[in-house]
Amino acid sequence: MLKRKNYWLLFAVLLLALTSLSPSMELDTSEGSDPPRQPQSLSEQPDSREKDSVTSLNIRVSMSGAELKELQRISSNYTLSTGIQVLISNADKEENAEMLKQELTTGESPDIIMTDGRNIRDLATRGFLLPVDVYQSVPGSAPLTVLIPQMQWNGYDWGIPLDVDPYVLVYSPQHLAELGFAEAPASLEEWSLMLNQLREQQQKEPGKEQYLLAMDSRNPYGFSALLESMGHRMTGDYTSVLEWVQVARSYFYLSSRFNPEMWDMLQSGRLAVAALPLSEWRLHGNASLSAAAPGGTAGSAGYEAMHSRFFALPAGSAHPETAVNWLAYITSPTAQMEWLENTRRLPALEELYRSGLPEIAGLPFDGNLLLTEDEITEQPAGGSWDAVSAAVTLLLTGKLDAAGYKSSISLESE
Repeated sequence: MLKRKNYWLLFAVLLLALTSLSPSMELDTSEGSDPPRQPQSLSEQPDSREKDSVTSLNIRVSMSGAELKELQRISSNYTLSTGIQVLISNADKEENAEMLKQELTTGESPDIIMTDGRNIRDLATRGFLLPVDVYQSVPGSAPLTVLIPQMQWNGYDWGIPLDVDPYVLVYSPQHLAELGFAEAPASLEEWSLMLNQLREQQQKEPGKEQYLLAMDSRNPYGFSALLESMGHRMTGDYTSVLEWVQVARSYFYLSSRFNPEMWDMLQSGRLAVAALPLSEWRLHGNASLSAAAPGGTAGSAGYEAMHSRFFALPAGSAHPETAVNWLAYITSPTAQMEWLENTRRLPALEELYRSGLPEIAGLPFDGNLLLTEDEITEQPAGGSWDAVSAAVTLLLTGKLDAAGYKSSISLESE
């Protein structure tokens, strides 16, 4: 009992001491000892550009080893001026196509990809790309008019072209003369006449190997050059050509890529004509052979049989603004001239063709054929360029007849 009283006495003394403290001193009853945090004012917010600063870009291309070195050299100048490291990986054409399909559907892709210009519109409509002109516009760097339909959709630009590679018809003037021709055929009638001449020669020399036309069966550009030489385009009705192909294809020399043997065949007379990219002609052509554009005139609907390589921004690109800055640098007129001089691949900027450059003036055809004053809006029938490519391969290899080809790409007769 006594012990409990002592506790109450001690408590009373402590209470008296607390009540005697100065009224200016109050107990802090808040949680913790630090003052509560206040929202930062807008002026105190960290710079978003610093927060999201970009130190590197990942880019995947599909090109030769020599072209890759030149791209890396030009890109290194961009790195010196910006401090941004650019990591460029190179993939085989078929490998690149497979990687694109996989990465674009999963959203795991580089900041920039390279693809055939004919694929851009299809990829954009399926939501796989970002519009490049949302992030930056590059005045004074207009591409060739013929390329605009490939890059535009829904009012936006979805790709930036790096270069173009027109397909040409290569032949030996000497051996064509033996068939009664001074140059490559320029109509369906002339192709039919040359085919008949070959048949007559084979009847005279049954064991002699002779072919009418060589082309790569894995892409439609050689076939497009054939159409263009006959006055047709892949955007129109060419039923008559399809029916002729069914008859003539046993005289076609088909390869899966650019077979070096074609050059020996042309010079020996075993092959009359080859539809090849200009880049191959520049690499392997010689004085005994000639090359010509497959058809068309300046001011027409443009050179259709022309492969183009485009850069594009995947929808999953982590740094689209920085990526477009790199693209503007790489495809500027100055960089395009360096690309032409060191790779011999033709630039994609229209102004360079109108300036009368000697490097372009030395083409085996009139460079004005790549220019057109007309607005071009047509796309090849069938929508997807992949679908057209597959159909052309099946047609050339005899797995589709004319009717089956038209049905597979929804080609309707006019």
